[in-house]
Amino acid sequence: MKYIIKQPGHRLLELKNVNPPTCARTATTAWKNFKGKSETAQYCFREQKGLCGYSEVQLVYSTPILDDITFNDLGVDLGYHIEHIVPKSTQPDKTFDHLNLILSSICSESLKSLDRRDVFGGHAKQSWYCPNGFIHPLLEECIKYFHHEMSGRVIPKANLERREKAKARLTIYRLNLNASILVNWRRNWLEQLTKIIDSLLDNPDALKAFAELELTPVNDILRPFYSAQKQVFGRLNV
Repeated sequence: MKYIIKQPGHRLLELKNVNPPTCARTATTAWKNFKGKSETAQYCFREQKGLCGYSEVQLVYSTPILDDITFNDLGVDLGYHIEHIVPKSTQPDKTFDHLNLILSSICSESLKSLDRRDVFGGHAKQSWYCPNGFIHPLLEECIKYFHHEMSGRVIPKANLERREKAKARLTIYRLNLNASILVNWRRNWLEQLTKIIDSLLDNPDALKAFAELELTPVNDILRPFYSAQKQVFGRLNV
């Protein structure tokens, strides 16, 4: 999970946030009728460098995720939606607060066609929120909580204290970050990455250039699974 640095929101959003809703019912209605969702999404997209705030898959699928054996493209463009970190039902006054908004994978249309077990991110979380137990990408140290296994699974980092591990475990469960579709994509991505790294181990300059290529935005968009890749390259001191 990559920390998202938020900037000021656009004018329409800021105007709505001057007199925010005061109850869950009015918050739901006001958000449904809000005409500035497209601009809000554009602002969030730039802040997140094109990655889902929770899963780090690309919000607009453009980088192939290849099967390690057949090299068939496994990826699917699932679209995205605007996600309230603190739900409207929990704190309606944050409905139009740009500091509470991110983009999460899976649009409404894709949600209809996905197996329930493969739903992840905001649609898996729904209206759940635990202020002391939820690790989200607006927390500066969110990356320290999660370890990416070569199997494609996400687990709490081993060096965390017991209570911190519980937070990470709860977050993984609530966001369904080990949905089978995500595990499959991560595993194949990391296997391909590792093969390329192994081929470059005798050429430090080429390995460094490859790391920079993988971790640097292109047209302001990052490649999938940024945190997992950073973890792999970090072990190599690249």
